[in-house]
Amino acid sequence: MSLRHQLRSLDITLACKLTLTYGKYHLMKLHRQLAMSEEQTSFQQAEITADMMNKITVFHSSPTDFLHTQEQSADESIDVYKEYKQLVAEFSDEHFEPSIADQFCKTVYEDEEHFIFFKPFCNLYFSVYADALLWYQQGKIEYDEFCMHFQELSWMDGHRTPLDGKRLKMYIMSMREVVEAYHRIKAEKI
Repeated sequence: MSLRHQLRSLDITLACKLTLTYGKYHLMKLHRQLAMSEEQTSFQQAEITADMMNKITVFHSSPTDFLHTQEQSADESIDVYKEYKQLVAEFSDEHFEPSIADQFCKTVYEDEEHFIFFKPFCNLYFSVYADALLWYQQGKIEYDEFCMHFQELSWMDGHRTPLDGKRLKMYIMSMREVVEAYHRIKAEKI
């Protein structure tokens, strides 16, 4: 394998690791915000939300899916934080430094001008793609199964469609932006 391909492989692995860790970081922050929120969803509001979701998606929702106490949200935030820290420790190597990954997650979370595709799609599709890429690189799945993960699920009818060229380009551009941000943060720490 040429040096160029080795570097590209390292960048792909880094992008996958950052995607998965940011996904956990984002969920942790979301649960923390819910735990600290003064506003609590009433059962009536939860019923309306569940009805709306049931009308526009193929996935069934019940009002209890939208009801959470502050304590439940706090517990969930702590659980996801532990998962985040475990993932960061598991991914730690010479190309993925935990302190840089922590700063990366904080930077992306607080940035409102960049990462316009990465942030909204991180926990929807990008984390699935990242898992598939890592599994394929590690030899845990075959190419056919790898390709099956690069699909989008329609929330309206439940159909899966292969990732089209436009969406693939959006994903690749987002991953480049992620890797560049990580390297920029790392360079600033030196």
